[in-house]
Amino acid sequence: MRALGTAAVAAMTAMVLQGCVTTQQTSVLQQSVYSLQQQVQDLDARVQRMESAVFGTGEGEGGGRRSLADMNARLDALQMEVAGLKGRLEEQQRLVATSPPAPVPAAPPVSSEPEATGSSVSVQPVTPPQDPEKALYSRSLESFQKGDYPQALEGFRQFVDRYPQSELADNALFWIGECHFMQGRYQEAIAAYQDVLDRYPKGNKVAYAILKQGAAFEKLGDRTAARILYERVVEQHPTTPQAEIAKKWLERLR
Repeated sequence: MRALGTAAVAAMTAMVLQGCVTTQQTSVLQQSVYSLQQQVQDLDARVQRMESAVFGTGEGEGGGRRSLADMNARLDALQMEVAGLKGRLEEQQRLVATSPPAPVPAAPPVSSEPEATGSSVSVQPVTPPQDPEKALYSRSLESFQKGDYPQALEGFRQFVDRYPQSELADNALFWIGECHFMQGRYQEAIAAYQDVLDRYPKGNKVAYAILKQGAAFEKLGDRTAARILYERVVEQHPTTPQAEIAKKWLERLR
């Protein structure tokens, strides 16, 4: 999954550096983006089914919750990769529209000097520097997937402090809540989910943050607060997968 996106990006970078961007190469990258998007949709559906099963039966402890958290992390990482590929695709499309045809390289001159023997020079490939923002986010997600919630929590906190304007900042705040939730610190989780709602009210984690707030209140035994929050998901975000889950959880509370 990740290898597909990485290979496409590497190929595209080489093409750009060589000055031979073509519409055929753009098509290859478009296919990679489409494939990743299909994987996002499939994984998202699996996450929703597992979440409904894990929490809907009231058996949200242990391995089920760990597997669910791992799938959520994988989904988030995959969505980040899709966004990155889309940006590179747009860049390549602009290059296709503006780049002149690549010149035919001239034959290398024949040297009259004798070839050196007994020694060799190794040329190291140039590796572009890694984006520190994405690197910190990825490391934090990896820690979460491994079940190292304290390390993940520290990483996501650093991310929010350093990159509050990032498009991933609301996701990082949500994962702070998930770190607390997975460790049974439901009050702290509720506060973190509320940060998502207060600071990023138009972000992509809003419906999920409300839903998980309700789940945290339910874990604390406050069924009234949980019911109110589940109803809010259904009323304010009726077309989301979280609304479907909230409906099932409301049935359980009746």
